[in-house]
Amino acid sequence: MKRILPSYPLWIIDPNFSVWSPCDELNGGDTVFWTGLSRRTYGFVRANGVTYCFLGRHDGARSLRQTGVEISAFGTRYTFAGDGFTLTVEFVSPLPPDDKELLSCPVCYTEYEAVFEGETPADFSVALALDEEYCYNNDRADVVGGVLPLKGYEAAFMTRLRNLVMSNADDIAAPDWGDTYLAGEESFFITETALNVYLSSGRAEYVRKERERSYLFSLSHARKGYFMTAFDDKVSIFYFGEWLKGYYFKDGKTVIDAMDDARSAHDEVLAKCAAFDRALRADCEKVGEGYYTIACASLRQSVGAHKLVEDKNGELLFLSKECDSNGCIGTADVSYPSIPLYLIYAPELVNAMMAGIFRFAKMPVWTFDFAPHDIGTYPWCVGQVYGIRNAHDKYSCNLTCFWDYPRTHTMLYLRPAASEVYDLKYQMPVEECGNMLIMTAAAMLAGASEKQAKRNFPLLRKWVKYLEKFGLEPSNQLCTDDFAGHLANNVNLAVKALVGIEAFSVICGKLGKDALAEEYRAKAAAFAAKFKARVGDGVMPLAYGAEGTYSLKYNLLFDKLFGFELIGQDVCERETAYYAEKNNRFGVPLDTRKDYTKADWILWCAALTDDKEKARALYAPVLTYLSESASRKPFGDWYDTVTGLIEHFYNRTVVGGNFAPLLKEKGWRNGHGN
Repeated sequence: MKRILPSYPLWIIDPNFSVWSPCDELNGGDTVFWTGLSRRTYGFVRANGVTYCFLGRHDGARSLRQTGVEISAFGTRYTFAGDGFTLTVEFVSPLPPDDKELLSCPVCYTEYEAVFEGETPADFSVALALDEEYCYNNDRADVVGGVLPLKGYEAAFMTRLRNLVMSNADDIAAPDWGDTYLAGEESFFITETALNVYLSSGRAEYVRKERERSYLFSLSHARKGYFMTAFDDKVSIFYFGEWLKGYYFKDGKTVIDAMDDARSAHDEVLAKCAAFDRALRADCEKVGEGYYTIACASLRQSVGAHKLVEDKNGELLFLSKECDSNGCIGTADVSYPSIPLYLIYAPELVNAMMAGIFRFAKMPVWTFDFAPHDIGTYPWCVGQVYGIRNAHDKYSCNLTCFWDYPRTHTMLYLRPAASEVYDLKYQMPVEECGNMLIMTAAAMLAGASEKQAKRNFPLLRKWVKYLEKFGLEPSNQLCTDDFAGHLANNVNLAVKALVGIEAFSVICGKLGKDALAEEYRAKAAAFAAKFKARVGDGVMPLAYGAEGTYSLKYNLLFDKLFGFELIGQDVCERETAYYAEKNNRFGVPLDTRKDYTKADWILWCAALTDDKEKARALYAPVLTYLSESASRKPFGDWYDTVTGLIEHFYNRTVVGGNFAPLLKEKGWRNGHGN
């Protein structure tokens, strides 16, 4: 049985509810939270006096033999063979980016079907069990729960006795708050004794005992059916003084409504997911062989690394968590690589990624002429936490509030300008200005509302002026790829500045500012001429004058997609041909200095070439990485191209960037672009 992914998505809702199987066989070990912490989950099927385990590993049941695994846009499907029967189980996380209500509904399905060679055994049943680990992060805590009789089904729930709501303001952590639900034909909140009774006899009964582990348990006797898992986080986001619930709950709905809606619309939801998947598969076939697997490996992870909310003014916010990096929320240089997926299916979500950055940039505490990096640490939007000034005076920020865990941040957004919170040397000025300008222009071309650009036009103009002044020869500064150290005259960063200036021309054109659009089109052309004179006619170096070096020039993508092509397709073809020559087993290195790479940037580069064989030569090693990496974690975007091991960064939204070749193939939704 061929492995497809290093870790398989099972139930994905948001950064606080994300369950994966890191095993080749679904019953080969424990299921885990995206962080790698155990989230033991068991699936059983009972037939002819034998209890088999198909999900998780449990000593009280016989392991069912797995015969296959497949992934699709929203599902992970397993097949099993037992004595006289087969079982199919599919884990469905309905996260279509083009349906805000559905992607924000915190309910997942577990579909199953058992087929027997003869009559269905009288003792047949299928069951799921969720361990109490779902209720807390690292340390075991007291758990309480119960069962709700609902509309034709039952939902068991459990929660930490003392909910520490919004307490995990850090990175690699599960929440110490929220209610977990498991719904089906019959449901129970039980302890180990009752679970063992089912394993030995097939009987389901209510048993509670002191000091035993607690479980949610749900049971069905139908040969075909489904279970639902749901998570109610109670409060999702702190947004500059507002406490926001998830978008689904914005009009007063509850988690009970969510389960009722998911149940009543079950067939409709599955049909919508299937239609999306069919269209995605057909589109991916136009890109090239194997590309559909990369798209499916990326979609649920990218959407599920965000939380969709709406503020009191009705502004949509699509807020990412910078998973396994530093936990920042709404990071501009995490949103930027993500956008190809959303430009194709939901460009308004790109606006929703940027809204918090625009808002924070207008606050007195942000005193710079360039764009911010982030707006806090998930789930707290309290102002940028990156690059805090480490001064020892009475106005400086106490850094222990940022690096001790668990933590609650100080309200940075309330600080006056005179407090000088941020250290210039730790900022990303050219990077973030370019990101915000390019995302704004791309979202508008893809059909998103122009209101955000109109409202924030003074900021956009300030940022483009920064690029005009400092973008051609970037000073020694941080960028998003500073893993091997930052450097002056970074060529890829200069490309981003160029494309940022182009983007401002696009923005002006879309807003009817034609004279300004032409002015900046001319400025972009002049910038490009100077840039090309500096880099010469060969493969572009890592930095001006750094002979014999290279780096992935993924920032060229929107020069191509915006239709300016000031650098030229001949340069794109020369660059991508060189990258293909530099391929190691698991991909082309990010630059000359190290063997590691970024998967999202490889796929952006694959979109630069018009030669589909060359594009596949670039992305095919990423497929190899997915199927062979010994790092059994959700799709890690920063990994070693020789060993296939993750360096850092997994379960991040940036894998939405793997849709770059498809964005190029489909063009802009409103007819602009290719």
